[in-house]
Amino acid sequence: MFFRWSRILGWMANAVYSSIISFVFVTAAFEIESFRKDGRLAGIEELGAAMYTCIVWVVNVQIALALSYFTWIQHVFIWGSIALWYLFLVIYGAITPTTSTTAYKVFTETLVASPIYWLATLLVPLACVLPYFIYQSYQRMFHPMDHHLIQEIHHLNKHVTDPEMWKKEKLKAVRKTHQGFSSRVEANMSRRRSDQRAYASGLPVSQDSSFVQPYEQMHSPLFDRNQREV
Repeated sequence: MFFRWSRILGWMANAVYSSIISFVFVTAAFEIESFRKDGRLAGIEELGAAMYTCIVWVVNVQIALALSYFTWIQHVFIWGSIALWYLFLVIYGAITPTTSTTAYKVFTETLVASPIYWLATLLVPLACVLPYFIYQSYQRMFHPMDHHLIQEIHHLNKHVTDPEMWKKEKLKAVRKTHQGFSSRVEANMSRRRSDQRAYASGLPVSQDSSFVQPYEQMHSPLFDRNQREV
């Protein structure tokens, strides 16, 4: 359900869209005649820091939209990673120019005082996450998934107000689930390893193992009698 190819390709397309929007919008915002107070143009260091700031915001906001519920650890990692980026800009920019090179005080002296930087930080993430927000809202409204319905039942007491909906979801819970190819291969390999260890220690093995059936046939009395007759 969560790792179908359509879903994976959709996330890839969303990442390409966000990358293009971030690059085009930030580049267009910084293409003005005067950026600094002294009239100098924005350099590659200001452009790179602003673009990466937008990317950090886009990724974390999309993670927040994709989550179904929040705990304290989600808040720490999502908003903490954004705060760490600004902290990195301040600390790394305060190091001597021999180490920080072009990033020397690029945030404290240039970007902080720029309205364009803060405007791009606000508008670019909104433009990037808007399609995903619209898609998610449409899906929840017209084509909800099972966990969406369960959340609705839990928070809106649908098991009381809409018993028919609750019965349908209960029936889905007892349906046979689908298993991916890689998980089936891993389960089969794990079962065969367990059977091999069981034979080595003289313990009984699983009856549905196709790998150990020839071994059982070779050590059966019927097999020994046929071999003697041959």
